[in-house]
Amino acid sequence: ELGSGAVALYTILGAEKYRVILITPDVQKAVEYPIKAADLERKILAFREVLQNPRQDARPLAGELYKILVAPIAKDLQGAQAETLMWSLDGALRYLPVAALYDGERYLVERFRNVVFTPASNSRLKDQPSAKWSGLGLGVSKAQAGFSALPGVPEELRSIISEGEDAAQGSALPGKVILDDAFTEESFRAALRQRFPVVHIASHFAVQPGNETDSFLLLGDGGHLSLAKIRGSVNLFGGVELLTLSACDTATGGTAADGKEVESFAVHAQRQGAKAVMASLWPVADASTKQLMQSFYRIRNSQAGMPKAEALRRAQVSLLRGEATDLVGGIERRGLLTTSAQRSGEASASSGIGKSNFAHPFFWAPFILIGNWR
Repeated sequence: ELGSGAVALYTILGAEKYRVILITPDVQKAVEYPIKAADLERKILAFREVLQNPRQDARPLAGELYKILVAPIAKDLQGAQAETLMWSLDGALRYLPVAALYDGERYLVERFRNVVFTPASNSRLKDQPSAKWSGLGLGVSKAQAGFSALPGVPEELRSIISEGEDAAQGSALPGKVILDDAFTEESFRAALRQRFPVVHIASHFAVQPGNETDSFLLLGDGGHLSLAKIRGSVNLFGGVELLTLSACDTATGGTAADGKEVESFAVHAQRQGAKAVMASLWPVADASTKQLMQSFYRIRNSQAGMPKAEALRRAQVSLLRGEATDLVGGIERRGLLTTSAQRSGEASASSGIGKSNFAHPFFWAPFILIGNWR
C-alpha cells in the first residue's frame, strides 16, 4: 500500500548472528550474517567515534558495516527495485546512521532513501501529506545555564519560515517564528493548537537515559519541557506532519547497551500525534545544519508530491557532494555535553580544512527521519 520501491528491513541482533528480514510487496526473506552481538556493537561504537571527527575517514568502517548489514541483501534490493528502505532497528543499531554505510563506491544515501519506523509509526505510515506546507519555528539562540549559545538559530528559522510582510526572501515556508524569551511552554502549546503541518524546533535537548523527568527540551526562557510532560499531554502534536528537532541528540537516549531509549523524543512525539519526526543522532554542527535544513524544506516544497524522505536524501547529498559550502573553522555543536575546551579542539582540528563542502558524514549523516516518509 506504500507503493512500489518501498521495502521493510527488520533487523535482529542475536548473540551469535545478525539477522535481517526483508519484506517487499511480493517477498519475505530472512538472511543472516555470523557475527557476535558484542563484536557488532564494538564496530558501531567505533564507527560513531569516527563519524563525529571530520578529520577522520569514515569510509573503511562504513564499508565493514555495509558488508555485514546490507551486502547480504544487496541483490534482493536490486531485484525489488528498492528506492525507500524502511528500517526497524534493533539494539545498538539504533545509534547507527544507516545512510552513512559505504558500499565501496557510494554511501547508502546516494542510492536509497533511508527511514526509520517504530511501532509508534505504524498507524500513520499511509497518511497522505499536504501538498504545500506552512510552518511553526521555535528556537533558542541565547546561552542558558549549562547550555551554549546557538547564534545561527535565528537565521536558520527565518530562512526556513517567513512571516507576513516581513517574509525573508527565499524562505521556504509561510508561518510563524517564536524565538528566545518568547519561546515559553505556554506560547509553545498555544502555537501548536494552530495546527501547523510543520513544527521546526532549533534548541538543545538533554537526555538522561531512563529518566523522563530529567530528559528535556530547553525552552527560550530557560525553562525545561520534560519528556514526562510531553508523555502526559493529550494529542500535543496533533495535525503535525513533520516535527523537526534541529537540536542535540534528540534521537539518542545515551549509551545504554540495548539502545531501547534511542528514539525517546521521537516516539513520544509520534504518540502525541506527529506523523513523522526528524531528529539527530549526535550533537550537530550549526552552519551545516542550517544549510541542510534550508535545502530540505525548499526541495520538498518545490515539487508537488515530493516525499519527505527524498527531500532529506537530496539535501544530504547536496552537502556530501559539495553543493553547500561554509567555513568550518569554528564548529559550533548544539550539545549540552560539548564543553568550550572541546569546541576549541574541534575548531583547531578543522582549521586546516579551510573552505569545506561538508562532505564528511559528521555534517549530513546524523539526521534521521522517523515515521511517515511520504
